[in-house]
This record gives sequence, C-alpha cells and structure tokens, in this order.
Amino acid sequence: MGSEAGRALFAGAGTLVAALAVLTWQTVRIPGHAPHRVVAELRLAQAAAVLLAFSAAFVAGLAASAPGPVAAFDMACAVLVAGVALMTLVRDPRAALAWIAAAFLGRAVLDLAHLLGWLPRVAGDAVLTGSLVANLCAAALCVLPLSRTPIRR
Repeated sequence: MGSEAGRALFAGAGTLVAALAVLTWQTVRIPGHAPHRVVAELRLAQAAAVLLAFSAAFVAGLAASAPGPVAAFDMACAVLVAGVALMTLVRDPRAALAWIAAAFLGRAVLDLAHLLGWLPRVAGDAVLTGSLVANLCAAALCVLPLSRTPIRR
C-alpha cells in the first residue's frame, strides 16, 4: 500500500475499528444485569452502524470503478449493507449488534471472494486484505458483548 490514499485508508479503518474496540471494552465491563448495560449496548450498536455504513460506502466506491456486471453486484451488496445499518437504528440494541455482526461478516466474505478470484478484482490485494481484516474485527467486536450475557427475551 504505497500510495497516500492507501495509507490514509489503512489509518482511517484502523482508527475506526480501534474506537469500536474501546466501546466494546467499555460495554463488556458493565455487568449484564445492570440497567446501564442496555445504554452501552445501544451506543455500541449505533457506532457500529455508522462504521457499517462507511464499509458500505467503501464497497460502493470500489463498485463505481469496476467494469461490467461485478459493479452491479458490488453496488447491490453496498445498498444491502447500508440498509442493514439503517435498519438497526430502530432495533433492540442486542438484536442490532447481531444484525451488524452478520453484515460485517458478509462484507468480509465479499472481500474474500474478490481476493480468491471468485469475483473479479476491484482493488489491490493490500486494500482487499485490509478491508477483510477490518470487517472481521468489527464483526467480532459486535459479537463479544452478546457472548458475555444471554440474550434477553
């Protein structure tokens, strides 16, 4: 990743995932039975939704520069991911975190498909690998608070 844009992309993704990690750490420190745990989960879900929307915009940007049918497929994936991010803003925080984690996992699978050649390349290996790692980390950070306490019914 020798370009200035590549370094900025790497630094931005790292910073946003680190911020999500701090919110996750703050959330899991709160006991599951504490009333303010729900507020912490809501803040985490909202921050993760914003990061997911950024991830969707990243896919849309790659799709805009790709030729042929892969552009339409990637753009449809971007719209789907953005829709999930928007939908989670009106969901229960724990359900929102599960939906967001699934969407980040889906984004990672899309990056992996491009990396393995199952879909045409839309960016360099370093960019796709960085995106894959960032999406997997974000998915794990969204799941971690869910695994620490059982889902309330």
